[in-house]
Amino acid sequence: MSANAQNFRKTNFTAPLKGTASFTDSKFKNFDPVLIHLDQNPIPYAEYGNKKELLHKKRLETDLSDLGAQKTSGAAPNPIILNEWRGNTGSGTPFDNDVAISNDGTIISAVNANIRVYDTSGVLDFVQNINAMDSVTGLFSWISDPRLLYDPKEDRFILVCFSGNISTSSNIIVGFSTTNNPADDWNFYTLDGSPYNDGTWSDYPIIAISDKDLFMTWNHIIDNIGWQNGFKESVIYQIKKDDGYLANSLNFTIWDSLQYNGVYYRNICPARYQETNMGDDMYFLSIRNVDLSNDSVFILHIDDSYQSNNASLTQKVIQSPVNYGFPPNVPMGNGQYLMTNDGRVLSAMYENDRIHFGANSVNPLYNNAGLLLGEIQNVSNATPTITADILSGPMIEYGYPSMTWVGNGTENKVLYTFGHCYTDSFPGVSMLYKNGAGYSDVISIEDGQNAINALADSNERWGDYSGIQKMYNDPSRSVLVGAVTKNGGRQTRVAMVTHQDFAVGLNDVENNGIASTVFPNPVLNRFTTRFELPAKQVLQFNLYDMNGRLVQVMLSRECKKGKNEFSFNTGALSKGNYVFAIEGNGQRYAKELLTIK
Repeated sequence: MSANAQNFRKTNFTAPLKGTASFTDSKFKNFDPVLIHLDQNPIPYAEYGNKKELLHKKRLETDLSDLGAQKTSGAAPNPIILNEWRGNTGSGTPFDNDVAISNDGTIISAVNANIRVYDTSGVLDFVQNINAMDSVTGLFSWISDPRLLYDPKEDRFILVCFSGNISTSSNIIVGFSTTNNPADDWNFYTLDGSPYNDGTWSDYPIIAISDKDLFMTWNHIIDNIGWQNGFKESVIYQIKKDDGYLANSLNFTIWDSLQYNGVYYRNICPARYQETNMGDDMYFLSIRNVDLSNDSVFILHIDDSYQSNNASLTQKVIQSPVNYGFPPNVPMGNGQYLMTNDGRVLSAMYENDRIHFGANSVNPLYNNAGLLLGEIQNVSNATPTITADILSGPMIEYGYPSMTWVGNGTENKVLYTFGHCYTDSFPGVSMLYKNGAGYSDVISIEDGQNAINALADSNERWGDYSGIQKMYNDPSRSVLVGAVTKNGGRQTRVAMVTHQDFAVGLNDVENNGIASTVFPNPVLNRFTTRFELPAKQVLQFNLYDMNGRLVQVMLSRECKKGKNEFSFNTGALSKGNYVFAIEGNGQRYAKELLTIK
């Protein structure tokens, strides 16, 4: 580990409110324009294409016959799907998928084409084309790369995207919901995407929040060259987020000239806080994402809020125990390939003085595309420690990970989602769980059914990111979104999921207003429980074995105030003893030892 002082530049800006409107307002005119540049990225294309070709040759030369089938260790219990449904559709490429969920279970799912709002059962509330924001922002250009998050402290949503891919039309769009209902008004702002008037435009946002600020990272791309070879630098926006909620002019700082040993950081990823009580600082990660092989991991830290007028930025570099590298494209069959772009950090999160992160990478074992999944401990110390793994298999490749923390207190539990593609097959969505013992198996949410064929060349866009977020008031449940190919086209799959050992660390609550009775016990074929609630509440009905491992989530649903009855058929269960529990909001409200005969 080493540190290197730099003269980072910080510049203050202000942006006025552009307008306030609802996504369901008649102001939003939904024309759904789609324009695809069919002849993009021919092989080879400068540095990126040459490296992809080299990696492809290495893949073809790799002997996989003696490697056997690969699976994760299964040391952690497998996560399970509570329910999943068809999400966003669209004609554009790629699908940039993101998702956010509020404490009351309202879900926003976004791709480049549109925004959809659901409840946790998948019931659609409304859909709106994302380009309809032009009617309010006045940009009259295509809008791309939507990013979403839910602010648990303020009980609001934030949306960020951009418009234009040249400096003269580059704009950053930021929306703050005025309530916890995304159908109500949003405050919209447009920020200049070429703030230094230097012939660059802003691309590829990643967002996070602290207690007082919204952070955005952007890549500045030189006009008329393209994001692969026209990269200039990555910058960090630090925005006073209360301004957005209150419809005031946004006050913010842009941090630029971010580099180490004279090399600019290429893609900077903020490490999202994972608790309601957030600090005033923010950590960021970057790696050498276009190198064929490297082990450097860079940690940047902004130590205070915008309004403190005292924020400073420091950096340090640590070494990964495994080498990562520029990933190859993924064969999809019929000579078509899925683009993996580069090895940038795609997702990072902060909890308990740890940063978990995920990136695309080559897997040197198979010379194919995999995930670099890492964990940095004691981040605030002068000498943090890091562990890392690269995940793929001889016949399956992965890309575009995102993650959420699902622990309680000091539990280091992480749920991941990412894209998968079997060799010469079609892209789908998977998930993976990790606890202190290790990883679970990789669980498929949905497999693809057909190839992508939107562009004229052999490289098809896979998607630039995926999305996952836990429910802050019920960390046993998370929502995720990813892109799959189905019914001859492409769509997202949205899923409510859970991991299987969230019962560890739950507090048993007595006299909490949930009085339950159970019958019969022992059980011959059907178990029933009756209980009374003082107010409506989301509850989960779970069955555990005698070692405390989750056997089955029977149901997860909002229960009404008053008397309720829940039952299930035990015919599919083996005879023996189990523990039945009613849980929610990180607590266990009732439990019963069951004997099934």
